[in-house]
Amino acid sequence: MTTAKVATAARAVKEADPRAKQHGQLVQQRRLELGLNRPAFVAQMEKHGQHITPDYLNKLERGTAALSRASLEVREAVRAVLGYSPEEWSAQTGLFTPTASPTGPARAFSAAARGYGNSRVPTSQPEPLPEALQEAVRLYGGQPEFAALAEPRWPRYLHRLHHKHRPTTPDGWLALFIRYRHEFDPPDTGAE
Repeated sequence: MTTAKVATAARAVKEADPRAKQHGQLVQQRRLELGLNRPAFVAQMEKHGQHITPDYLNKLERGTAALSRASLEVREAVRAVLGYSPEEWSAQTGLFTPTASPTGPARAFSAAARGYGNSRVPTSQPEPLPEALQEAVRLYGGQPEFAALAEPRWPRYLHRLHHKHRPTTPDGWLALFIRYRHEFDPPDTGAE
């Protein structure tokens, strides 16, 4: 290796974000908790409009690519796939999150921030919930210990999750709700 290459490599190490390894461990740990392998994580990123490769994800997780140097759009997609609220993400990583401050300027990804006026906001009908999930809400949502299941945000959240084995019975949907209710806090459906 030439002296110039050694100097360049030394400069790159010196300029690296010292939080890169910490951020990488956070991403990897949460990804594994969610049961996502790297290709599945990459597929979820695509659903948030961001293309990354499994190799890039590997570099982020090892800390050789700094999450702090990724674009805001990529960081926000990573946050969303991992299921962190903006506040949790900001507290865990120390990285800027445009939605972390409710008193701040308009959300970077809101219709207003994208230039839509009130009359130009795209509207779409939500995808109907599976019958078994609707039945789970009817059967269990009225019980005090499962009352959150009756909130519109929970059935929508459970339906949008990408399952290896999608529940097909009300009891299956209830089991999924029980599994996630202490781990996640889905946003209100009107706020999405």
